[in-house]
Amino acid sequence: MGLAAALLHDPMLLILDEPTDGLDPNQRHAVRDLIKRLGEERGLIISTHSLEEVDAVCTRASWIDQGRIVADETPAALRERYGGLDEAFTALTRGEERV
Repeated sequence: MGLAAALLHDPMLLILDEPTDGLDPNQRHAVRDLIKRLGEERGLIISTHSLEEVDAVCTRASWIDQGRIVADETPAALRERYGGLDEAFTALTRGEERV
């Protein structure tokens, strides 16, 4: 419902917080497809703790740890450098490496 209300005004930028949290797998898939389509025509910022979500819909990942940006690049680049998004997140948020 919140997503529908946000789209009524046809904004050029959407900020979504945990957009698929609490949805069943079919609903999650439909919302992710919608997010991808919306991202082709407007700006989207997604706040999520789900790395699966980042991998599914994001073209760029910016991670903040203790008030500092520790990553700002594509999910593919993070996967390549660290072997996966989980591994990247762990390394970057435990202070093992700073970008």
